[in-house]
Parts: sequence; structure tokens; C-alpha cells
Amino acid sequence: MSGRLKKYRDFFLNLSLYRKIVLIVSVSLFCMYLAFYASIQYLSNYYEQELYESNAKSLSHTAAAIAAQMQTIETITANIIDDSVIQDNLYRLKDTSPENRTALFKKDIYQALYAYTFYNSYVQSINIILEDGSNICMGNSDYIKNFDLAKLETDADSNKGSLKWASPVSADSDVTCFRQIRQKKYLTFEKLADLYIVVDIGGLIRDSLTKSGYIPDGSDFVLLENGKRIYPGSPSNDSLYGQIFSTLKEDSRSYTVMTIEGNKEFIIAGTIPYIEWNYLYFRDYAPIFHNLWLTRIKVLIVTVCCTILSLFAVQATLKFIFKHFNYLIEKIQCFGNGRQPPDDIRNHQYESRQDEIGQLHRSFDEMTKNVRSLQNQNYEKQLLLKDATIKMLQQQINPHFLYNTLDTINWMAQKYGVEDISVMAKSLGNLFRASINGQDDLIPLSEELSVLENYIRIQRIRFKDRLEFILEVPEDISSLCVPKLCIQPLVENALKHAMEYSDDICTIHVNIQVSEQKCRIRVSNTGSRFSEDLLQKIETMQVTPRGSGVGLTNINSRLKLLYGEEYGLKFYNTDDMAVVVLVIPQEMEVSDAKTDDC
Repeated sequence: MSGRLKKYRDFFLNLSLYRKIVLIVSVSLFCMYLAFYASIQYLSNYYEQELYESNAKSLSHTAAAIAAQMQTIETITANIIDDSVIQDNLYRLKDTSPENRTALFKKDIYQALYAYTFYNSYVQSINIILEDGSNICMGNSDYIKNFDLAKLETDADSNKGSLKWASPVSADSDVTCFRQIRQKKYLTFEKLADLYIVVDIGGLIRDSLTKSGYIPDGSDFVLLENGKRIYPGSPSNDSLYGQIFSTLKEDSRSYTVMTIEGNKEFIIAGTIPYIEWNYLYFRDYAPIFHNLWLTRIKVLIVTVCCTILSLFAVQATLKFIFKHFNYLIEKIQCFGNGRQPPDDIRNHQYESRQDEIGQLHRSFDEMTKNVRSLQNQNYEKQLLLKDATIKMLQQQINPHFLYNTLDTINWMAQKYGVEDISVMAKSLGNLFRASINGQDDLIPLSEELSVLENYIRIQRIRFKDRLEFILEVPEDISSLCVPKLCIQPLVENALKHAMEYSDDICTIHVNIQVSEQKCRIRVSNTGSRFSEDLLQKIETMQVTPRGSGVGLTNINSRLKLLYGEEYGLKFYNTDDMAVVVLVIPQEMEVSDAKTDDC
């Protein structure tokens, strides 16, 4: 046995890679076919079982619908018994009344019954039979003649006013519910009459089956009471019903498949709730399950055809794939021999292919051009280095050129006595130096207030008497440090929204307080108001930030990154003023921070 296995192994190893893959795929497809066949068999049996159970459950819903309609009819009987007109006239008929008024009382009862005939479409007739045997009938009075009234009257007496259902003398499409009408006046509960409602049980069954998706044609529904057939009226295999019920009871099932008179039947048994009548539902097996069998055969045939087509497709695909592997082998051989590959191979484009073949060809082509690629990369690096050096020189020159220009403007303004221009040029120069110089993120509060002071000087020259600025700071601020440029943008935002679109006087109040190891910088202004949840609306793009709005979100994000989520900006409105509060922890002065103004 080991020699035979070694022979098969050597045979497999000596096969070409193409033949190995074809053999593996063929065996895999065959195994998948077997697994698929077994799965189809299992799913078909499972589906068939589920179809049995779903039909049984659906028919139980049909039985529940029939029971619901019968309960509705019971409600009608209760309403008739409670009807005051019917009660009063039945009481007058029972009492010793003049004969000439008897017809009038019966007429009133008849008219009172008219409204109840529309409560349910399956009611055939409503009958009130008096003690003298006369019948006050709404509908066709012939329907009640199919029932044994003497027996029903005896049952009604024994039931003492409760409702009961009964079948006709011979199986038919009608059943009746009956009960006594007892006197409620003076609570004597004496018998006044017997109430009978004849119901079209055949129509009720047919409509319930149709609503549940069953087609009455080709099926048979049998209704039984204590083993006696109630519906349908035509004779059938009565002796078979007991056998079917006993068989299903022994197997604890509600459905079965039996062959009756050469036809395979799917039979469902059950009980109608509320009245405890039994039913049997016969349905031809072939229309339901024959199609399932045909579908199973079709699926298996299609699977075989697809498997064969897959084998041909695999072979064609493998030939196409291995053609490009052969191209790569020839490229390698030509590269080793120092010659160019043929034009059809060299000019084949692999740049757009993202699979392994494309990666192999591109990697090989890049390897052959490695020297040239390295030279190009070194040349580009030198160009980038020179470009970076030039940009660094430009950035060193530009700020100094700007400072020198502002100093010249300041000197000329002082020379000609234009004090406002001198103050603005000097303040603007200080602002640029404060924003550009230094790499520290934390600076002393005194430096931040110096930046704010230069900014306010410029704005006071611009807005004249329309700007009223108030600054409140603690007496000792030497140990307080704040993030660089965190107050001036808040004041700028207040000025933008309060003064650029109004000619009124604007008051800006900056208050700095230190308590509970926290520093609170409060900037409030008149002339504008914040919308609710401003930062959240800006972050979720509900409000598009413009101008200083972007700076506010940047300040808030910067504070949260520096100190944590509990710190940042807060916005609210109070006393006709828009207020923004910057909350940071109380920081000690950094060692390398400057304490003097720049």
C-alpha cells in the first residue's frame, strides 16, 4: 500500500503547475457538488417539514378567525337580551294584555331586531320564539326549521340563560346559537322567550380559508361535533375521520400525509377554540409538494451543468494566468543573458494590474531600472534641500523687513507730529513680534496683557469714542501663565460682532479672577448675543464659521489638548451682554518665560 501511495505522490509531483491546479480544482468541485447535493436533500426535507407546520399553524389561525366571528355573534345575542325595547315588549306579551295590542308589541320587537342583522354578515336569521310557539323572525324563517327545536328548548332550559351552539338535524351549511331571554325587570329572571340565531357556517369557513391564503377548490374542510359531521352537508368518508384523529393523537401531531382512494392527501386536524368543535382539512398533496420535488431535480441538474462549465472556465482562466508567468520567466532569462525580451513581452502593460502578477512584473521592471531610479532620487533630494534653504532664508528676511518698515513709519510719523500713526505703527509692530517670536506655548499673563494693550490702542484710534474698554486683573499676576494669544482673539471677536455692523457705543469688559486653583478670564461685550450651543454648532457644521469664529474653535481645541476636557471656552448671554469665559488651571510661571514686555 505504501508503494502505491508513493507512486501516486510522485505522479502528482511530476505534474506541471497548471495540471496540479486543474486537478485540485476538479476534486474540490466534485466534493462541493457532493456537499451541495447533501445540503439540498437536507434543506428539502427541512422545508417540507416547515411547510407542514406552517400550513398547520396557518389553519389554526383560520380556526381562531372562525371562533372570533362566533364570539361576535354571541355578543349580538347579549345585546339583544339587554335591549330595553325587546325586554319591555316581551314582558307586556307575557302579561295579561289586550289581544288587540299583541300585534303591536310583536311589531316593536321585530323593528328592534332589524338593527342587529347588520352586525355580522354571516347571520342568516334571528328568531325569538315565544312560549305560545309563535316566531318573531328577522330574516328567512325556513332556516330554523332544520333544527330540532324541542331538543334545543330543553337544552336552553337546562343552560339557564347561557349560550350554546348546535348543529342541524342533518349536516348542512348552517348552525345556530341559542339561549333564553329572561326578564330583567324587577330582577325576577323569569323566562320570556327563546332566542335563536342561525349562522351560515359554510360561508364563514370559506371566507376564513380564503383570507388565510387557502383556495377552497381542491381542498375539503370537515367540521365535527362529538364525532358527528356538521359541515359539509354532502356525504363523505365519515368512518375515516375517527381513524385519522386517533392516529394523530397517538403521534402527538396535528398533521399527516395519507393516501385516500389512490390520491395522496395532506391532512391537518385541529380544534376550533371557544366551542371545542373539531375539524379536518384535506388538501391534495401533489400541487404543494410535487413542485418542490421538481425544483429539487432542476437544481441538481443545473448544479451539474454549472460544475462542468466551471471546469472549462477554470482551465481557460489558468491558461490566461500562466501565460503571464511564462512572460515573466522569459524576461528573467533575457535579463540574465543581457539581452532585451521580445517586443510583445516588453511592451505589455502591467501598470494597471493590482494582482500578484502585476506586482511581480512591476517589481522586476523597477529592479532593472534601479540605478537610474537612485540617481533621479538623489538629484530630486538635492533640489528639495536647496528649495528648503531658500524658503528658510525668505522667512528670516520677511519678518525683519516688516519690522524695519514699521519702525520707519513710526519714525516718520513722530517727525511730522502725527501721533495716531506713530501709535498704530508701534502697536502693530509689537503685535507682530508677540505673535511670531518665541516658541513657548505658555507665557506670563503680563505679556498676554501687553499684546491686548497694543491691540486696544489700535482699535481706540479706529473707533474713537465708540469703544469703552474696561480691564480688571488681580493685584499680583507675576506667577500667572496663560496660553499664548488666548485673550486678544476673544476681544477681537467681541469687537467684530458688536461694532462693525452698528454705530452704537460698545463696552468691552475683561475680568480675570483666580480661585480654586483655576484662572477664569471673562470677556463680555454689549451690542451682540451668542446663539445657543455655538461651539457645538460650529463643530458639527450647523453654523459655518467666518472670520474670528475659526479662531474661537481653535482656542477651545487648543485649551482642551493642553489641560483636558474640563477646560476650554464657555458662551452665554446675561444682562444684554454676550459673555465668553476662558477657564484654565492656575499655572506657575515657566522658567524661560520673559517677564518684561518685548
